[in-house]
Amino acid sequence: MPSGFEVKTVSITKKADGFYITFSLEDKSVPEIISDVVPCEENSTAIDLGCEYFATLADGTTVEPPKYFRRSQDKLAKLQQKASARKKGSRARKLLYKKVAKLHQKIARQRKQFHFDLSKQLLTKYDAVFVEDLTVKNMVRRHKPKQDENGNYLPNNQSAKSGLNKSILDCGWSQFLDILSLLAERAGLKVIKINPRGTSQICFNCLNRVDKELSERWHCCYHCGVMMPRDWNSALLLKKLGLDETLSLKRSTSRKRSRGRGF
Repeated sequence: MPSGFEVKTVSITKKADGFYITFSLEDKSVPEIISDVVPCEENSTAIDLGCEYFATLADGTTVEPPKYFRRSQDKLAKLQQKASARKKGSRARKLLYKKVAKLHQKIARQRKQFHFDLSKQLLTKYDAVFVEDLTVKNMVRRHKPKQDENGNYLPNNQSAKSGLNKSILDCGWSQFLDILSLLAERAGLKVIKINPRGTSQICFNCLNRVDKELSERWHCCYHCGVMMPRDWNSALLLKKLGLDETLSLKRSTSRKRSRGRGF
C-alpha cells in the first residue's frame, strides 16, 4: 500500500472474466476541493437527455446514442437459445451462459467508457453543466394492469413501454450523470441538477406551456413563434432556469391544454 494512505474498505467481486478486489484508501493530507465556479452564459451549458439523441446541448449540438445493447441483442438471443437447448447442468450449457455473461460485461464496459469520454469532453469545454434531476427507476416502471368490470385484463400499452424502457436502460442516464458529477467534483467544476418537471412542455423563450405528446419531436410555440427540436428547447430552458435562480415556472405548468392549431 502507498505510504500515508489508510485502508477504509475492501471488496471482492466475481465478474464474468474473473475476480476483482477493490480497495478504498484515504489520505487525510489531501485537501478538499471546493469549487468556486460561478455559472454564466459563457462558461456553462445544459444537457437534455433522451433516446432519439443521447444528449442535446444548449448550443444545439446533439450526441447520437451508441446503442451498445441494441446492436448486440441478436447475438445475445442466439447464444441464449443455444444455451437453453442444451441439457441442464451440462458443460456445454455452462460454457454458453459464460459467453452470454461476457457479452453483457462487454456491453456494460463499452457504455461506461462512452460515458467517461463524453463527460471529459463536456468538462474540458465548460465549467458548469446543468442537467436534469432524473429518477430513472420511476421512468422504467411497468404500466399498471387495467381490468374491466368483469375482471378481464385490458390493453395497457405495456409492449410499447417495454421497448422504451429498454432504450432508456441502454442509454444508462443514471451512470452518465454519476460519472459527470464525479469528474466535475474532482476538477473543481460544477454539475447542477434542475427539476425537469414541465421542461419538455414549456417554451424557453416566452415560458408559455405548449403541450406535446412523446411522439412529437418538434416544438412549435404559437405564443411567440419559436420553432425548433423539442430536446433543444428543453436544453435551453434548463440553462435559463439554472442561470436565473429567481425564475419560476409555476404560472406555466397548469394541466390545461394550450396547443395551437396553426401549425
